[in-house]
Amino acid sequence: MSKLHEAAGLGQSIWLKGIDRPFIQDFQLRDLIEQGVHGVTTHPRDLALALANGRDYDQQIAELGQQGDALPDIAEKLLFTDVQTAVDLLHPIYERTHGVDGYVSLDVNPARAHSVDDLLSEGLRLAYDVDRVNVMVQIPATAAGIEAIEKLIGEGTNVNATHVYTLETYEKVAQAYLAGVDYFWSHLDIWRLPPASVVTLPVTQLDVAVDALLDANDPLRGRAGMATARAIYGRFQQIFQSSEWKHLAKHGSWRQRPLWDSSDDSRYVYGLMGPNTVHSLPPTHIATFLKESPMTNTLALDQAEAQRTLAALKNQGIDLQSIEKQLQTQAIDEIRQAYKQIADSVLQRRDELALTL
Repeated sequence: MSKLHEAAGLGQSIWLKGIDRPFIQDFQLRDLIEQGVHGVTTHPRDLALALANGRDYDQQIAELGQQGDALPDIAEKLLFTDVQTAVDLLHPIYERTHGVDGYVSLDVNPARAHSVDDLLSEGLRLAYDVDRVNVMVQIPATAAGIEAIEKLIGEGTNVNATHVYTLETYEKVAQAYLAGVDYFWSHLDIWRLPPASVVTLPVTQLDVAVDALLDANDPLRGRAGMATARAIYGRFQQIFQSSEWKHLAKHGSWRQRPLWDSSDDSRYVYGLMGPNTVHSLPPTHIATFLKESPMTNTLALDQAEAQRTLAALKNQGIDLQSIEKQLQTQAIDEIRQAYKQIADSVLQRRDELALTL
């Protein structure tokens, strides 16, 4: 039994952060799944880098180009092929956990990030086009995104609510999930499986942003992300032990689990372990985790200390909600840039390959 399986026994699922075709074709994803990885989160940046640095997509680009597919369609089909392959590899986990785990999540087009109707239609389209029961769409937790999340959940779509950096936004996302699940059971339960959802807190990014505003020797440096995560976990426990949730759970609903998204700093793994959570880690960190990570529940500890840390940050003038808006805008822009890089690379490779045929 690997450390990843031990984490699952504790109640925390480890998901892989990022995939590309070389990673899949070299059986690295399959091996990690066998060792206990229970899901995957994706970012278009991974495809952009793989296109820029290798030839693994050339055959599919050439075939789609010969078919006369438009440039955006080619780019999307490259992404879908990777996601569908990963989803199929994870489907046994989806079945074994009865829909708790075994998901691959992918981003909506950032051009649709500011309109509720666009986010809704794009989220539904992605889920339909990928055509796998264990795919999740990633929706940024902006004001429009939270409203779209409720509607997507109500339609039975699996959702990863991304870029949550404050307890206040987590609360809104969780309430949107409850409202969406309630609508689902009232309208669609006869013919659809209940939707699954996670809420992503990028703890490393939050610490980097907050630390930039603190003095070099400030004892609060490196503590904002962990404190926010623990405060969110405390609220998560309250919400999903409430009478409102117990009523929904009787139908077969799943908890909307917090997902910690961190870098290769092991303290985040050690400090954010607990039941009914997910941790998304890059491949290199999973390798370290397999060797070193202790299997102890640390999330329920120091809830009072987490609140004191957040209060101390506020007293120093750190406005986490303002930081959250900046980070959300930055994240959406990064996705937009990655899509552009993909389009540029596909255009170049398609034209180069056409000359050789």
